[in-house]
Amino acid sequence: MTWAATLGRHDPARWTRALAYRDRAELPYDGAAYPADAPLMLDTTVYVDAQKTARLPGALVAALAAAPLLHSAVALSELAAGLGLLDPAHPGTPGARAAIEAVLARIAPERIVEPSAGAWIEAALVGGILARTQGLPKVERRKLLNDALMFMSAGEAGAVLVSRNRADFDLLLRFRPEIRLWLYDNPQTLPVASP
Repeated sequence: MTWAATLGRHDPARWTRALAYRDRAELPYDGAAYPADAPLMLDTTVYVDAQKTARLPGALVAALAAAPLLHSAVALSELAAGLGLLDPAHPGTPGARAAIEAVLARIAPERIVEPSAGAWIEAALVGGILARTQGLPKVERRKLLNDALMFMSAGEAGAVLVSRNRADFDLLLRFRPEIRLWLYDNPQTLPVASP
């Protein structure tokens, strides 16, 4: 998409008020709405929830085992940043480090999707609009930009983006409702199931 087309699609002047968050029933929580062979792109929340809590919805576990998986370079960079932030002196670091390294080592490079220049521009524009209209503090803006990058990349790749992050993706769907998204609930409230 050209800069002019991106600006035409998301003119900042049209966005002057904060967006209200929608009810859960209005959001895409049903993975069965997508073809079983649709590629899935994983948000960082999926990797974290699978490792930290070993609890994911049963339907999601089944889909992860059957569908083609794509891995966002943005999500992987968030995992790598987490690895770099671990305190080597902390007693829990070796276990956490091993878990993150194991996840990263299993990913085939050809399954990694990088944001295109168009995705960067569109994500930055939409992220800027939302930072302004939602009154986001600076620390939250980078997180939103990363989510917007994953969202736009999933759209370009024709993948279903899987995430637990209801708040950010509810807002991003207002800008690109055609991008496929599968939200799932906090795994702390789910019965035990693991990929």
